[in-house]
Amino acid sequence: MTQILIVEDNLDYAEEMAEFLTELEHEVHITNNASDMWSALSQGNVGVVVLDLGLPDEDGFNVIPRMRQLYPQIGLLVLTGRVAFDNRILGLRLGADHYLTKPIKFPELAAHIEALDRRVGPQETIPAPSKWTLKVSARQLELQGMAITLTEKECNFLHLLTINTRPVPRQVIVAGIGGDDPDAGRRVDMLVYRLRKKARTGLGQDLPLRSAYGEGYSLSASFNLS
Repeated sequence: MTQILIVEDNLDYAEEMAEFLTELEHEVHITNNASDMWSALSQGNVGVVVLDLGLPDEDGFNVIPRMRQLYPQIGLLVLTGRVAFDNRILGLRLGADHYLTKPIKFPELAAHIEALDRRVGPQETIPAPSKWTLKVSARQLELQGMAITLTEKECNFLHLLTINTRPVPRQVIVAGIGGDDPDAGRRVDMLVYRLRKKARTGLGQDLPLRSAYGEGYSLSASFNLS
C-alpha cells in the first residue's frame, strides 16, 4: 500500500482518480492547492505525490524543485494538461520522477505509482526542518536565531541556488545576479568568497555551499524561503 497525495484543482477528476487508487488498496488524500499540499507533506508519511502543474496559488514548475529539495525521498509524479515537449523536459530536469499528460488511463497511472513506490519504499519519517532560512524580501540569511544582511546580488545568488536541486552553471548565476560584463565570472567568485566569510563571521558556521568544477554552484543543505 502506498500513501498517495493528489494535488489537483479539478476536484471531480481528483476524486475519480482517488477512488480508483483506493480500490487498489492505496491510501489516498487530496488537496486542491499548493498551500494545503505543503501542510499535508509536513505531516509525514507521504510516499508519492501526483502533482497537477496548474494550481490556483502556485505554479507547479515552482513547486517541483522546492519539493525535491525538502522531500527528496518522496516520489514525484506530474500529471498535467501541459503537453508541450519543452514542458516535459523542464519538469523532469527540475526533479519530477515521471511526467505524464492528461488524459491518462488510471491503470497506467497506477503502474507508474507502483514503480515509484518500489524506488522510494515506505515513508516512516520526515526530514528535519532546515536550520537555514533565506528571507528574500528582507535580504537576510538566518541561522538558529542569528541573522546577517545580504546585498541584492548575494540574496539573488542564494535564492537561485535554493530553488534549484542541481548545480547552477556559472553563466546562469551571472544572469541571475544581474551581471553581464566580461569580468562577471570573476565577480561571481568574489561574491562567493565574501558570502562565505560573512556567514562564518556573522553566523558562526560555514555556508553549505558546494562548488562543482565545470558545473557551477549548489547548496549542500536545504534552505527555507520566506
